[in-house]
Amino acid sequence: MKNRSGVFLSELAAEAGFPLNMQCGGQGACKGCFVELGAGRYRISEKEITVAHGQTLEARACKTTVLCDSARIKIPKRSLLKIGACSSADFYATRKNLFHGSETRAGELGIAVDIGTTTVAAILVELSTGRILARESAYNRQIELADNIASRIALCCEDTNLKKLQRLIVSETLIPMFGKLAAQSSQSLNRVTKIVFSGNTVMSHLALGLSALSIGTIPFEPLTKVFSEHAAPEIGLTNCQNARVRTVPAIAGYVGGDIVSDLYIAELSNDRLELIVDIGTNGEIVLNDHGKLIATATAAGPAFEGAGLLHGCRADTGVIEKIVCQPDDSIEVETIGGTPATGLCGSAAVDFIASALQTGLLNSMGRFDLDRLRAAGRLVQLDCHGMNVNACRITDAPDILITEFDVSQILKAKAAVYAGIRTLIERSGHRMSDVERLVLAGGFAAHLRIQNAITIGLLPEIPLEKYDVIGNGSLAGAYAALGAGGVWEELHRIAKLPGACHLAETNEFENRFIDALALPNLDPDEFPKTMEQL
Repeated sequence: MKNRSGVFLSELAAEAGFPLNMQCGGQGACKGCFVELGAGRYRISEKEITVAHGQTLEARACKTTVLCDSARIKIPKRSLLKIGACSSADFYATRKNLFHGSETRAGELGIAVDIGTTTVAAILVELSTGRILARESAYNRQIELADNIASRIALCCEDTNLKKLQRLIVSETLIPMFGKLAAQSSQSLNRVTKIVFSGNTVMSHLALGLSALSIGTIPFEPLTKVFSEHAAPEIGLTNCQNARVRTVPAIAGYVGGDIVSDLYIAELSNDRLELIVDIGTNGEIVLNDHGKLIATATAAGPAFEGAGLLHGCRADTGVIEKIVCQPDDSIEVETIGGTPATGLCGSAAVDFIASALQTGLLNSMGRFDLDRLRAAGRLVQLDCHGMNVNACRITDAPDILITEFDVSQILKAKAAVYAGIRTLIERSGHRMSDVERLVLAGGFAAHLRIQNAITIGLLPEIPLEKYDVIGNGSLAGAYAALGAGGVWEELHRIAKLPGACHLAETNEFENRFIDALALPNLDPDEFPKTMEQL
């Protein structure tokens, strides 16, 4: 890669086609972007360092610049950001008459877009009929700068970073996606007249070039909850010259238009106690207490997407999508496409934890039975920056491992989601058993085996028939909003209904989070049937 004075190695690597794991947004707080420096002169966090010939030095790429004319940099596989295929452009909306076509729109096309923190999904639609002509999904290229909401908010401190974030979502993600939609359907993007964005509040701000900085500080208020309409070229969508862009309104700083779309698709009842849970990087939850809506969000992080796990991957051919641990400590796996394993996705990690807990290979604190792993030939002990980490070998040739650190990452994510659910339920004066319907939204939820999610304590222990999976409700809402029939007005009405609950300001959330770090929970009354089976 070509060096430029004063430019961090992480940025040079991304420009050269080697984006790194920037979990902390380039703040130097994690070890995701570690690289191995060869002989040369460097500046690492304001300190000049010389690496002699024959020696190497590990350093964070996000804090390292090269001071010499040439240097050899080795990027470990673990530091590379895997950007492959993904599948989140599907929804299973049962709402009748989801799309209202218009004869006056004959010959015109629209694009519905779900802008997620990790993944982006889009569909090309015939506006006169609602017929879906093409689907496309990709990773939000903002993950090259930061893989979580909090880090992206922090980046908004500098105008140059804000512009980078908008460029990464618009120019590097949406424009190529739209081009693929056109190629798939043999259509011209000049026929596109309407584009609808649906996403969390931070993503909606960044796509429109608005700072999300205020969302990160008390009282967590965004610059706006109702977004202006734009001509597509105004925000950088130069390949849709004739289109206008609308953005689904937000509810609060951490509860965005994606949840507004979910609410529209789910068709909640005024006669029931219901929950909507959108499991993603920014886990949003809405409680419907017989018509009274309360919304919140909890920072689950990207572990459910496979990020941060040693061999974690987002869904792609060869990625393990299902794991079953047997009582004899054999392990059965299924990969996407039936090809040799290349990694594992988040739903497979949930499967592993659930079945390993049931067989006793894993205890309630997320620690392995080392004697059993050793006897089964599955124990691997890794040296991670001077720390000894135990791992279970899932497959060999190649080795695919799940470490105790991986397990802890999933436990933190599931604890955040379950603690958010429990806090809302208790603050409303109800018990978990009172829930009459639980709607699961989001691409991850669509591939989640619900019983396993209950076993690990991610979702409440209620009868499976009370669960309703709608898939990508955010995309479904954007699709509906492309049509006629007053959908746009209805989305704006829905956005005004929920009250916001900020979990950080509650006394209960922290205690519920600590309880939920155990498998399935430190409070046995939360999962009585599961505890009986363990």
